[in-house]
Amino acid sequence: MPKKIKKEVKTPQEAKPDKEIRQNAIDSILEKGVDFTITIQNKTILNKLHLAPIERKFVIYPIKMGALLKISKILLDLDTEELVGAMKNEGKEVNILDLGAKNIIENKDKLIKMIAYGITNCEKEPSKRLIKFLNDNLTTKEGLRLMTLVVQQMDVSPFLASLASIKGMNLLAKKKET
Repeated sequence: MPKKIKKEVKTPQEAKPDKEIRQNAIDSILEKGVDFTITIQNKTILNKLHLAPIERKFVIYPIKMGALLKISKILLDLDTEELVGAMKNEGKEVNILDLGAKNIIENKDKLIKMIAYGITNCEKEPSKRLIKFLNDNLTTKEGLRLMTLVVQQMDVSPFLASLASIKGMNLLAKKKET
């Protein structure tokens, strides 16, 4: 018996990723959440019988200060010097496979944890269940897309602007006597 092929029709939004990225940026400015779906990779019998969902939907809202602090700490802990050097291609041959494998081993858990903090959007440690789900089902393309969404939703420019504004006011500084 031949298998039925399901023909997928792309929506205009899928056909134009630039438009989607711009819309996501507008949504983050307006403090809207950005939806995304992760398809379950290792389907159980319940998934195959449609008794359990075959995908999970999440929303990433603008990141709150507690989660922003946790994500920032993880970002500062990433070891990316060798990767940056390879990107600059400073006249030396680079084995991309070795470099990729090394960085996956060193940074995969950190990347998943940053995405989990972005999803939960609180300072509290993300659940082990969520981290396991992301670890088991997240593809590299989805990871890049989600990390991009998290960074967009972090939007640190208002925070930096408030610091610059406070420094500019200089209300607390004592005047020098001459």
